[in-house]
Amino acid sequence: MQEKELYGMRRDYSPKPLYVEDLNNDPFLLFEKWFKEALELENGEANAMVLSTVGNDMMPSSRMVLLKKYSDSGFVFFTNYKSHKGRQLEENNRAALLFFWPDSMRQVRIEGNVRKISSAESDEYFESRPRESRASSALSKQSEPLQERESFDSEIRNLSENNREIKRPGHWGGYVAEPVLFEFWQGGIKRSHDRFRYTKRGAEWKIVRLYP
Repeated sequence: MQEKELYGMRRDYSPKPLYVEDLNNDPFLLFEKWFKEALELENGEANAMVLSTVGNDMMPSSRMVLLKKYSDSGFVFFTNYKSHKGRQLEENNRAALLFFWPDSMRQVRIEGNVRKISSAESDEYFESRPRESRASSALSKQSEPLQERESFDSEIRNLSENNREIKRPGHWGGYVAEPVLFEFWQGGIKRSHDRFRYTKRGAEWKIVRLYP
């Protein structure tokens, strides 16, 4: 492939700076404020987030997942426990989340520890999903090679269209990421972006402004 130079790609960011006085002492409450504003401003899925994990081989891996629940206990997402990310989380339960909202000119980075949620919580969410989604999750061997897409689609269709109950498989469920660090970024003019890092100190959060 011929080299493509992208040096000239630039955009202007928000002329309104972010001050420490604008922040909440509780990063979960600040996240909630920004998330609600993103829901109004973003054209895409505001709950889409990058999940980054590292297994025993120390090779980082990132992918998009959807945030399905959040509280001051953490951020919940669902997946196949036998998938690549599931295997990495089994080997190393530390992970990072990234929300990027380009229309809002903001991003939020979160680092923390990840654990499985209860079976009852996973069952509750699984039952709320469309029948086709439940069928796909029950049949998919996520991250494994797929030889015939048409055959897999046919299996999903057959399972979703009959009256048989589709139970949550034991290899599928939810995780909660419990933060130890937040970083809130807002784009600024002339690349003078605003960045604030929250780190946990006992029951309190310490706030530090970072260089852009």
